Amino acid sequence: MADLEDSIASIKASHSHSTPVQIMLDMILAASHDQRVTQVERAVDWVAQEFVKTSHIRQTMGEDLLTIDIITSMKAMGFHAAHDTQYGGHCDIVVEAREDFLWIAEAKIHKGYDWLLAGFEQLDRRYSTGLVGQDAGEMIIYCFIERADRVLSEYQSRLAGSREDVKFDQAITQGLFRRSVHTHAKTGRNFRVRHSIVPLYFSPSR
Repeated sequence: MADLEDSIASIKASHSHSTPVQIMLDMILAASHDQRVTQVERAVDWVAQEFVKTSHIRQTMGEDLLTIDIITSMKAMGFHAAHDTQYGGHCDIVVEAREDFLWIAEAKIHKGYDWLLAGFEQLDRRYSTGLVGQDAGEMIIYCFIERADRVLSEYQSRLAGSREDVKFDQAITQGLFRRSVHTHAKTGRNFRVRHSIVPLYFSPSR
Protein backbone atom coordinates (compact mmCIF):
# COMPACT_ATOMS: atom_id res chain seq x y z
CA MET A 1 0.00 0.00 0.00
CA ALA A 2 2.84 2.35 0.84
CA ASP A 3 4.43 1.65 -2.57
CA LEU A 4 1.13 2.50 -4.30
CA GLU A 5 0.77 5.73 -2.33
CA ASP A 6 4.37 6.65 -3.16
CA SER A 7 3.73 5.98 -6.85
CA ILE A 8 0.60 8.14 -6.86
CA ALA A 9 2.43 10.91 -5.02
CA SER A 10 5.22 10.75 -7.59
CA ILE A 11 2.79 10.99 -10.52
CA LYS A 12 1.00 13.94 -8.91
CA ALA A 13 4.29 15.71 -8.23
CA SER A 14 5.30 15.42 -11.87
CA HIS A 15 2.16 17.20 -13.09
CA SER A 16 1.02 20.74 -12.44
CA HIS A 17 -2.11 21.43 -10.40
CA SER A 18 -4.40 21.98 -13.38
CA THR A 19 -3.56 19.10 -15.70
CA PRO A 20 -6.13 16.42 -16.59
CA VAL A 21 -3.88 13.78 -15.00
CA GLN A 22 -3.80 15.68 -11.70
CA ILE A 23 -7.56 16.17 -11.76
CA MET A 24 -8.15 12.51 -12.56
CA LEU A 25 -5.94 11.34 -9.70
CA ASP A 26 -7.54 13.74 -7.24
CA MET A 27 -10.99 12.50 -8.28
CA ILE A 28 -9.95 8.90 -7.72
CA LEU A 29 -8.61 9.78 -4.28
CA ALA A 30 -11.51 12.03 -3.27
CA ALA A 31 -12.86 10.86 0.08
CA SER A 32 -16.02 12.97 0.32
CA HIS A 33 -18.80 14.35 -1.84
CA ASP A 34 -17.47 17.90 -1.46
CA GLN A 35 -14.04 16.80 -2.67
CA ARG A 36 -15.67 15.18 -5.70
CA VAL A 37 -17.58 18.36 -6.49
CA THR A 38 -14.29 20.25 -6.37
CA GLN A 39 -12.70 17.90 -8.90
CA VAL A 40 -15.70 18.09 -11.23
CA GLU A 41 -15.50 21.89 -11.13
CA ARG A 42 -11.75 21.78 -11.81
CA ALA A 43 -12.43 19.60 -14.84
CA VAL A 44 -15.07 22.00 -16.16
CA ASP A 45 -12.68 24.92 -15.64
CA TRP A 46 -9.90 23.14 -17.51
CA VAL A 47 -12.17 22.41 -20.47
CA ALA A 48 -13.48 25.99 -20.44
CA GLN A 49 -9.93 27.30 -20.73
CA GLU A 50 -9.38 25.08 -23.75
CA PHE A 51 -12.63 26.38 -25.27
CA VAL A 52 -11.47 29.97 -24.89
CA LYS A 53 -8.14 29.17 -26.56
CA THR A 54 -10.03 27.77 -29.56
CA SER A 55 -12.98 30.18 -29.56
CA HIS A 56 -12.33 31.10 -33.21
CA ILE A 57 -13.42 27.63 -34.35
CA ARG A 58 -16.45 27.44 -32.05
CA GLN A 59 -18.47 30.36 -33.37
CA THR A 60 -21.06 28.25 -35.20
CA MET A 61 -21.32 25.47 -32.63
CA GLY A 62 -24.65 24.96 -30.88
CA GLU A 63 -25.33 24.11 -27.24
CA ASP A 64 -25.31 20.36 -27.75
CA LEU A 65 -21.99 20.31 -29.63
CA LEU A 66 -20.30 22.52 -27.06
CA THR A 67 -21.68 20.45 -24.21
CA ILE A 68 -20.72 17.15 -25.81
CA ASP A 69 -17.16 18.48 -26.16
CA ILE A 70 -17.11 19.13 -22.40
CA ILE A 71 -18.37 15.62 -21.69
CA THR A 72 -15.87 14.03 -24.09
CA SER A 73 -13.01 15.81 -22.33
CA MET A 74 -14.32 14.80 -18.91
CA LYS A 75 -14.59 11.17 -20.02
CA ALA A 76 -10.97 11.35 -21.14
CA MET A 77 -10.09 12.43 -17.59
CA GLY A 78 -11.83 9.33 -16.25
CA PHE A 79 -15.13 10.89 -15.16
CA HIS A 80 -18.37 8.95 -15.54
CA ALA A 81 -19.98 11.78 -17.52
CA ALA A 82 -22.98 11.65 -19.84
CA HIS A 83 -25.24 13.84 -21.97
CA ASP A 84 -29.03 13.71 -22.25
CA THR A 85 -29.44 11.35 -19.29
CA GLN A 86 -33.08 10.95 -18.23
CA TYR A 87 -33.11 12.25 -14.65
CA GLY A 88 -36.28 14.31 -14.46
CA GLY A 89 -35.79 15.16 -18.13
CA HIS A 90 -32.92 15.44 -20.59
CA CYS A 91 -29.96 16.59 -18.49
CA ASP A 92 -27.16 18.39 -20.31
CA ILE A 93 -24.30 17.04 -18.19
CA VAL A 94 -24.46 14.31 -15.57
CA VAL A 95 -21.45 13.13 -13.58
CA GLU A 96 -21.82 10.12 -11.31
CA ALA A 97 -19.35 8.53 -8.90
CA ARG A 98 -19.21 6.12 -6.00
CA GLU A 99 -21.34 6.46 -2.88
CA ASP A 100 -24.33 7.72 -4.90
CA PHE A 101 -22.56 10.91 -5.98
CA LEU A 102 -24.48 12.85 -8.62
CA TRP A 103 -23.63 16.26 -10.11
CA ILE A 104 -25.83 17.81 -12.80
CA ALA A 105 -25.20 20.84 -14.99
CA GLU A 106 -27.42 22.80 -17.33
CA ALA A 107 -25.57 24.48 -20.21
CA LYS A 108 -27.00 27.40 -22.19
CA ILE A 109 -25.80 29.75 -24.90
CA HIS A 110 -26.52 33.32 -23.84
CA LYS A 111 -29.38 34.24 -26.19
CA GLY A 112 -31.15 36.36 -23.61
CA TYR A 113 -31.56 36.39 -19.85
CA ASP A 114 -34.98 34.70 -19.86
CA TRP A 115 -33.33 31.77 -21.65
CA LEU A 116 -30.68 31.53 -18.93
CA LEU A 117 -33.21 31.82 -16.10
CA ALA A 118 -35.27 29.05 -17.68
CA GLY A 119 -32.12 26.90 -17.65
CA PHE A 120 -31.67 27.47 -13.94
CA GLU A 121 -35.29 26.47 -13.31
CA GLN A 122 -34.74 23.26 -15.27
CA LEU A 123 -31.65 22.44 -13.23
CA ASP A 124 -33.35 23.26 -9.95
CA ARG A 125 -36.88 21.95 -10.28
CA ARG A 126 -36.62 19.17 -12.86
CA TYR A 127 -33.20 17.53 -12.98
CA SER A 128 -31.61 17.76 -9.54
CA THR A 129 -32.58 15.46 -6.68
CA GLY A 130 -31.28 17.46 -3.72
CA LEU A 131 -30.32 14.27 -1.88
CA VAL A 132 -27.13 13.75 0.11
CA GLY A 133 -24.20 13.67 -2.30
CA GLN A 134 -26.50 15.06 -4.98
CA ASP A 135 -26.88 18.57 -3.62
CA ALA A 136 -24.57 20.52 -5.93
CA GLY A 137 -24.81 21.44 -9.60
CA GLU A 138 -23.83 24.03 -12.13
CA MET A 139 -25.20 26.51 -14.65
CA ILE A 140 -22.75 26.82 -17.55
CA ILE A 141 -23.25 29.85 -19.80
CA TYR A 142 -21.62 30.00 -23.24
CA CYS A 143 -21.11 33.68 -24.08
CA PHE A 144 -20.33 34.78 -27.65
CA ILE A 145 -20.60 38.53 -27.06
CA GLU A 146 -18.18 40.98 -25.49
CA ARG A 147 -17.66 41.33 -21.74
CA ALA A 148 -18.71 37.99 -20.31
CA ASP A 149 -18.18 39.47 -16.86
CA ARG A 150 -21.01 41.93 -17.43
CA VAL A 151 -23.29 39.21 -18.76
CA LEU A 152 -22.64 37.09 -15.67
CA SER A 153 -23.26 40.05 -13.37
CA GLU A 154 -26.56 40.89 -15.08
CA TYR A 155 -27.62 37.23 -15.01
CA GLN A 156 -26.89 37.12 -11.28
CA SER A 157 -28.92 40.27 -10.71
CA ARG A 158 -31.90 38.97 -12.66
CA LEU A 159 -31.84 35.55 -11.03
CA ALA A 160 -31.65 37.11 -7.57
CA GLY A 161 -34.58 39.35 -8.50
CA SER A 162 -36.74 36.51 -9.79
CA ARG A 163 -35.84 34.01 -7.06
CA GLU A 164 -35.61 35.66 -3.66
CA ASP A 165 -34.76 32.29 -2.13
CA VAL A 166 -31.52 32.06 -4.10
CA LYS A 167 -28.73 33.64 -2.05
CA PHE A 168 -25.45 34.44 -3.75
CA ASP A 169 -22.10 34.45 -2.01
CA GLN A 170 -21.33 38.14 -2.17
CA ALA A 171 -17.74 37.50 -1.09
CA ILE A 172 -16.89 36.32 -4.61
CA THR A 173 -15.80 39.38 -6.56
CA GLN A 174 -13.31 37.91 -9.00
CA GLY A 175 -13.45 35.10 -11.53
CA LEU A 176 -16.05 34.22 -14.13
CA PHE A 177 -18.31 32.33 -11.76
CA ARG A 178 -20.68 32.93 -8.86
CA ARG A 179 -21.97 30.58 -6.18
CA SER A 180 -25.46 30.42 -4.72
CA VAL A 181 -27.43 28.33 -2.26
CA HIS A 182 -31.15 27.82 -1.79
CA THR A 183 -33.55 25.35 -0.19
CA HIS A 184 -34.30 22.51 -2.57
CA ALA A 185 -38.02 22.13 -3.20
CA LYS A 186 -37.95 18.32 -3.11
CA THR A 187 -35.88 17.74 -0.02
CA GLY A 188 -35.73 20.96 2.00
CA ARG A 189 -31.94 20.61 2.07
CA ASN A 190 -29.48 23.25 0.89
CA PHE A 191 -28.76 23.04 -2.82
CA ARG A 192 -25.57 24.65 -4.09
CA VAL A 193 -25.12 25.94 -7.62
CA ARG A 194 -22.03 27.30 -9.29
CA HIS A 195 -22.89 29.69 -12.11
CA SER A 196 -20.00 29.84 -14.58
CA ILE A 197 -19.59 31.62 -17.90
CA VAL A 198 -17.34 30.63 -20.81
CA PRO A 199 -16.16 33.71 -22.79
CA LEU A 200 -16.21 32.72 -26.47
CA TYR A 201 -16.31 36.19 -28.06
CA PHE A 202 -14.25 36.37 -31.26
CA SER A 203 -13.89 39.28 -33.66
CA PRO A 204 -11.36 38.69 -36.46
CA SER A 205 -11.96 42.14 -37.92
CA ARG A 206 -10.41 43.93 -34.94
